[in-house]
Amino acid sequence: MGIIAGLWNAYVGLTWQTPIALAGVIVVPSLFLVMAAIFSTVLPHRTFAEIALYLALWAVFPIFGIQLSYLAATLDFPLRDTLFTKADALLGFDWRTWAAFAWRYPTFIKVLIWCYQSNLYQPPALVLFLSVFGPRGRNREFLSAMAIASIVTIIVAGLLPTFGPNEAYGIPSGWHTVLTQLRAGTQGPLPYAGIVSFPSYHTSMAIILAAATRSNRLVFIASSIVNSLMVVATIPIGYHYLVDLIAGGLIAAGALYAAQWHASRA
Repeated sequence: MGIIAGLWNAYVGLTWQTPIALAGVIVVPSLFLVMAAIFSTVLPHRTFAEIALYLALWAVFPIFGIQLSYLAATLDFPLRDTLFTKADALLGFDWRTWAAFAWRYPTFIKVLIWCYQSNLYQPPALVLFLSVFGPRGRNREFLSAMAIASIVTIIVAGLLPTFGPNEAYGIPSGWHTVLTQLRAGTQGPLPYAGIVSFPSYHTSMAIILAAATRSNRLVFIASSIVNSLMVVATIPIGYHYLVDLIAGGLIAAGALYAAQWHASRA
């Protein structure tokens, strides 16, 4: 992903707000990789080596994922919001009705916001849990599935770009300015933000996060509750169409299958 992002960006010429990029791509992963090397050789300890290695990979993976999503947006394919609005209508789903219902209950919204933002904290917590309690190879499956889902999501989002249903009702989003600039040919410097509406990567993440804990019944139950609420939150908090969630779920299923198939042949 890093090589593709680098080559593509050499052609497109986007510039980035560097402090986050330097910390994410150079400093943090480098420290963890040094620790992984130490615990693999000088002070052999399989658990510590696995923790350090996967924390390094998780530190750098989101940066390249965001960069690739920005680069895909520069393709400037026609927006598909009208198409997805019609698709939701065919399914009998009205985004404004559901969003208004959810925002009517402040406590419910606070819970949804926490679950939605937990995608930042769950991966490192899972790396620690899976490294200590296993099973062996689950960290690899977990990260592989996330990476596959990310790549597929970025490809689809580049071909079928959308702003999200909130645009129709004049509700501002954190990605509106960035996506508008990318489609207009602005090169930056650009902040790091999620800009993908269709498919919903939060939905893919929620399913993969829950699946990673399936070997521990209690943890799986807790994870399933939190991540089910993350999926629910993608509509009023993430401003997603219902079809975004359906597509994200299908991508997650395919990514998990691909990661497990690859692990079985390794």
